[in-house]
Amino acid sequence: MPTVSWYHVWKGVGSAETGAPGQFVIWESLMDAQTLLLTGNSETVYALAAIDLKRDGPTVIEVPPMLLGGVSDLQQKEVVGIGPTGADHGKGGKVLLLPPGYTGTVPKGYIAAKARTYKLVFGVRGFLVDGKPDQATALMKRARIYPLARAANAPQMVFVNGSGKQIDTIFPDTAQYFHSLNDIVQTEPAEIFSSQERFYLASIGIEKGKPFSPDQDRESVFAQAGQLGGAIARDISFASADPERIVYPERRWEWLFIGGSATWDSQGYLNTDRRSAFSYGAIGMSPAMVAKVVGQGSQYLWATRAADGSYLDGGKNYRLRIPANVPVKNFWSLVVYDAQSRSMLRNEQRFPSVSQYTGPAKNADGSVDIFFWPERTAGQGEELGTNGGGEGLVPAPPILRTPSTIL
Repeated sequence: MPTVSWYHVWKGVGSAETGAPGQFVIWESLMDAQTLLLTGNSETVYALAAIDLKRDGPTVIEVPPMLLGGVSDLQQKEVVGIGPTGADHGKGGKVLLLPPGYTGTVPKGYIAAKARTYKLVFGVRGFLVDGKPDQATALMKRARIYPLARAANAPQMVFVNGSGKQIDTIFPDTAQYFHSLNDIVQTEPAEIFSSQERFYLASIGIEKGKPFSPDQDRESVFAQAGQLGGAIARDISFASADPERIVYPERRWEWLFIGGSATWDSQGYLNTDRRSAFSYGAIGMSPAMVAKVVGQGSQYLWATRAADGSYLDGGKNYRLRIPANVPVKNFWSLVVYDAQSRSMLRNEQRFPSVSQYTGPAKNADGSVDIFFWPERTAGQGEELGTNGGGEGLVPAPPILRTPSTIL
């Protein structure tokens, strides 16, 4: 699932607007609900690029100082980190991405990183300054992406403003899931899958170098399998019984990274249920997203149930109280997601979120009340529309940047 999910991020970003090779999609005025991206948020400036080492060969990314992000392979494994704790140590430089099996020489002056897959995703993020995205956007636009073979005459950089654009990066739970999996098998090195995984793939007709042409009956089976897989993933994700998911015994907040590991092996083995629970609802399996670094790290919580244990329902009313003086360095935010798309909820608001940046009204004790309504009504503190209709609602968590504790 992580591989197919990242493949669709790669496809969605790479095909945005004209789909120019090496284009850099920047959500210049923040990401809104028009973009379908697993658990994105509207308080961070995002930028993504789809890189194809099979098409372009060794590829250069010119990184400006203090850019924060990195490059991941198609299995969401980090190829190279960028930023103060990354390979460039926050100083910037020229990152050279080498394709699988590359045996050529590496020119001097580059930060070289060898990839396991040909398809890569380059992703960075930046924070608002004085509530505005301008500085982060300007920094991102200093980046350059081009094939090493064209370093002497690099093509003009193409930037796409993703804000307000309908960009779809969500993987399907239909028969198309298996066709996407076949696309990956045919275009990537066989070694990215284990021998046992290749056996499983072969058992359903997916083998490298062989056509995948299921007949109508088999296509129907794949359609049912996609629906069943999606249902199982929703159950594992939204109705997890894993005892380590709970953040506070008396509350409903749950960890997105159950077990505190981005590799899902904190128990001494790979827990595929934990990995699937995360992969169905989120992207970005970076160790940096798990690390509890005082003053720098981010912590990710979410909730799918109300205080009484019932599932959140878009046709009902709720109140969430954010306590006063949340101990964060940069910001806290609360974003509402659609339980079907696992992306920001498309309601009548451009940004289905409340955060420190939005200047929420405070109660006398400094706390903030956030109300969730099927139909918005004026004068009830901070309000977020849920569209009604009884559809699933996932308010994902205050995304807290905190020195040591999370409220």
